[in-house]
Amino acid sequence: MITLLMLALCVGLYFYTQEQKDYYDRVAVPVATNMITEISSWEKAVLLKHLSQEAQETLDERQLNRLLEHYRGFGRLKTASNFQFSTVASALSLLGGSKINYSADAVFENGPAIINVTLVPVGNSFKIYNFTVTRS
Repeated sequence: MITLLMLALCVGLYFYTQEQKDYYDRVAVPVATNMITEISSWEKAVLLKHLSQEAQETLDERQLNRLLEHYRGFGRLKTASNFQFSTVASALSLLGGSKINYSADAVFENGPAIINVTLVPVGNSFKIYNFTVTRS
């Protein structure tokens, strides 16, 4: 009985996360691409415009300036592709607030990188909850 229950739960999670992936691939990826392109100017006002309230509350002025200085070394974003939806983040969102996580291949002016971005729904759009860029 417990085995059947666990199997049903796993199958249900699989279909739930696949449905989430299909939806967010259509809706969130274009928004994320536009936000990341704008953010890659590495200007404070632009970044703050796209950060969620929760993310803004975790950064003080010094951290924000240090973060922007670090990311300026990448230059502007030229392309972002191969967005990979995190099914784990999707499944965990059942336990709390909705967070959508993607990783993507990127090319910046100063070379290739991997972008990891976590979005939260805000109204009819999204804001960035977390964002990292690492050299690939």
